[in-house]
Amino acid sequence: MSPSALKTPSVASESFPLQLYYYRRVIPAIVLFMVLLSVLMWFAFEQVTRHIYLEQAQNRAELIVDSLKDAAPDAWHTFLAGHITDTDLEVLSTVFREEVERQKLINLKVYDLRGSVIYDPDPLLIGTLETSQSLRKVIVSNTATLVRKVASDGSLAYEIYAPYLDQNGNLRAIFELYEEVTYLDTLLLETVVPAISVPVILQIILIVLMGVLVRRAQHDIDQRTAAIGQLSQQLETFVSASAISAAKNAGGLDNIPSRKITCTLFHSDVRDFTSYAEDNSPERVVFFLNDLMTIQVKIISGFGGDVDKMIGDALLVRFEGENAEKRAIDAAKAILDAVRRATLARGLGIGIYTGQVISGAIGPTSRRDFTVIGDSVNMSARLCSQALAGEIVADVATVEAAASQDFTNEDPIQVKGRTQPLAVSRWHASALTKPA
Repeated sequence: MSPSALKTPSVASESFPLQLYYYRRVIPAIVLFMVLLSVLMWFAFEQVTRHIYLEQAQNRAELIVDSLKDAAPDAWHTFLAGHITDTDLEVLSTVFREEVERQKLINLKVYDLRGSVIYDPDPLLIGTLETSQSLRKVIVSNTATLVRKVASDGSLAYEIYAPYLDQNGNLRAIFELYEEVTYLDTLLLETVVPAISVPVILQIILIVLMGVLVRRAQHDIDQRTAAIGQLSQQLETFVSASAISAAKNAGGLDNIPSRKITCTLFHSDVRDFTSYAEDNSPERVVFFLNDLMTIQVKIISGFGGDVDKMIGDALLVRFEGENAEKRAIDAAKAILDAVRRATLARGLGIGIYTGQVISGAIGPTSRRDFTVIGDSVNMSARLCSQALAGEIVADVATVEAAASQDFTNEDPIQVKGRTQPLAVSRWHASALTKPA
């Protein structure tokens, strides 16, 4: 594990992007809804308009047939029987022209079941065969069709094919009528535009009002998140990085799992601190400890150590992962050198020991301490008690693992709690002083 990986985890202080989601998701969804609603409403009104045109054309065709029955019954029956003559066509054409004038039609054409023209304002077209798809569709399906196109006079009109069915439902003739689009299309616009624009305007007002509420909510979320982030950062300064990491990894679990680990333990303590505390004011004592702890924590963090706890003037640090022994010893040397150069009122003694510990949360769920316990912790404290001011006392195994050459080996010492003597090595800050 690299030193950078052991640094205190940063608090995720990014607030929930409510306003971003509103602009990127909610507003596009509302706009899409408005577009779909407008399209559907326009389509519905257009279908209604087409239906009205078709109904109107069918009624006009029925009126024309009624006029034919009244004005030229013989010619009409001859046509229906399929034996129409030129004389009959002339009689029917007269009635058709009258109906065009009476009903104020733009144009009128009449076809038989084969698609032959039996009436057209242009006499030259009578008897010709019409091959348009719209006419063929009516002949096949017996249903009226409507096509929007430009009339002969240049005006925009609907070309409507209205079938005439007899009492038995059989197709007998097809009427092609032209209806101006102005009237009903104007009515359509006058009806559709308000029907579409009112919901759209209401939706826009809703978007604006919701935008104001979302902005206020986002401001409140940002303020609360910033306050929580600031509080979390302040709380992080009171606990170790290992404790923060364990709490985050536990998720919503109340029980943080314990584990056995092997690490190098660093224990420092101020020499003769009791007399200093008795001879100085509380403010001066706290000022001294803050200076001393600031030096230690800064250097320890730089070497990838994790401050497990501060107990008065003592400091317990764990070094885990790759080169833990070397990083712990190098940090201890750097600390003692910095303390020496800072000319503080009291010096430090440091004990270093590598061994197995139990890492876990100790205490009830209402108030816990995430720390390391075990004989190795006691051993680092015992070695620290053996150190003079400006001195490191470490077990030989740790020094050998760190490949440190400037320690002096001593005869094994008897450590409280151990039946067998422990081989130790010492290093003093005076070793950094260069000879004159």
